[in-house]
Amino acid sequence: MTAFVAFATAQAQTNLVVNGSFEAGPAGQNVFTRWGWVAGADNDSIFGVAQAGSPPEVAEQGSYFAYFRGHPTDDSQDCLGTTFNSKIGALYNISYYLGTDGPLTNGAAIWIQIGQQFGLSPVCVALPSFFPHSANAISYQKFSAVWFATNASPILSFHGINATNGVAVTNGILLDNVSVTVAYPPLTLTFSPPSSLVFRWPYTNSPYRLQTNASLLTTNWATLSNTPVNTGTNSQITLPTPATAEFYRLTLP
Repeated sequence: MTAFVAFATAQAQTNLVVNGSFEAGPAGQNVFTRWGWVAGADNDSIFGVAQAGSPPEVAEQGSYFAYFRGHPTDDSQDCLGTTFNSKIGALYNISYYLGTDGPLTNGAAIWIQIGQQFGLSPVCVALPSFFPHSANAISYQKFSAVWFATNASPILSFHGINATNGVAVTNGILLDNVSVTVAYPPLTLTFSPPSSLVFRWPYTNSPYRLQTNASLLTTNWATLSNTPVNTGTNSQITLPTPATAEFYRLTLP
């Protein structure tokens, strides 16, 4: 009997957001190292990076975090964004942590989006928002979403207002550990008699490609030259059954 093994391995995850945890420092108002998009509110803009101290002035990861403490009275926001390189048609896991360092009123909010625009725009994709109306500080909470890339240089942006009912602001929304990593769709395998293997994964015309390796103990993964075909809502590759054990996974070249 011919032997084969199909195995969708987990790929190494690299954060595409440079300085996503603000560890490059330094602490300071309107200081966001390696974040290319910064725009303060039209009035009473108070946001920047701080070094962790005693609770609740803490970081979710490392020693630094970003804060949004401004109190604009004209519905403008403190806006922070970063651009990363993506591959059109690929999936990306986006996550970030939000909390507060004290009581905030019901006007407190931070909106998050990704797309071609920096300012809040209906042409961008809205990600999970945060409305921290609480009489106490709120510990960091993780927010996450999967994004289907429609452009190669998207802007991931955060737009905050804390509405503390006063210009002398002491409390605000905290942001830390912003991450964007490549997501890999599930790879399925079926046997097609008399001697073919059929590999499928969701999303047609996707940029993902199939790789093979004779052993999981080596890094000798080879990307197959076979071009996936569209079948319904899937991409598909059909291969002859190998004579020896083989391992398979998806990659994003």
